[in-house]
Amino acid sequence: MMGWNEIMGDIKLHHYTTESDILTKEKLAQNTIVQFWTGSLDLLNKIISHGYDVINSYCEYTYLDYSHYRISLEKAYNFDPIPERLPEEFYSKILGLGCQMWGEWIPTIDRMNQQIFPRLAAYAEVGWTSLKNKNYQNFQQKLTSYFYKRWDKQEISYYKLTQ
Repeated sequence: MMGWNEIMGDIKLHHYTTESDILTKEKLAQNTIVQFWTGSLDLLNKIISHGYDVINSYCEYTYLDYSHYRISLEKAYNFDPIPERLPEEFYSKILGLGCQMWGEWIPTIDRMNQQIFPRLAAYAEVGWTSLKNKNYQNFQQKLTSYFYKRWDKQEISYYKLTQ
């Protein structure tokens, strides 16, 4: 089973959350995965210390519907699913990252694609490239020499860094 932070219960993330909203009557299955989308390092530590694995989808770095000014391509590329100051013994509990596109305010497919691309390519690199091998300038070069041409050929709208 997998669920957002709220699946843990006992976590009041919103001003409108009531005590009955966070009341839990049963324990989660031990193999539950928590999709961490907001909160502090303390909350992440609490989730992991209960034995749960985590997909790090921290909204300030991974929400594709956020503007390119709020989450620039470079900020997306530099996201590390393993937060600074996370105890090393918890590293293995971070399974990876997730990035979300909430579409309720996106009026067209072209606009959606502009929100997604090229940040989706950056998140893919985050997921499969070790920190020591990441290089933002090389990534930018790959965008212009390969990805932009491919997306143009497929007629996929994307956010151009020169905009």
